[in-house]
Amino acid sequence: IATAYADTREGFGIRLADRESVQVMLGDLAAGIETGRLLTMKAAWEIDRGGYAQKEISMAKIHVANLLHKAADTAIQINGARGYSRDTPLEWIYRYARQARLVDGADEVHKMILNRHLADEGRDFWTWDTA
Repeated sequence: IATAYADTREGFGIRLADRESVQVMLGDLAAGIETGRLLTMKAAWEIDRGGYAQKEISMAKIHVANLLHKAADTAIQINGARGYSRDTPLEWIYRYARQARLVDGADEVHKMILNRHLADEGRDFWTWDTA
């Protein structure tokens, strides 16, 4: 919805999609989406290896739920007042995105789970264990 609108809407003679600020917003979301995919794939990989993947699932849940909220907010920002109205599904998506941060445990619960797992592992979080 946001990219379609940015591609067609002009402000002061320039398409929104050609404005650097809009490009930065959309590029940031694209990077976040790819990060969410990678976190989800890592959790699935850990499950395939026979693990419980609680830590990886918590990381993916925190990131993806927050990204959904950010993407909805960014889409509304790009669409302006139109995005907040009921003329687009964005206002519903925004409400849905907000509750996604609460379903299956709030961010804070998942962050506590992460901290517990990292402490139990007794290893440096910054190492990469591929074994």
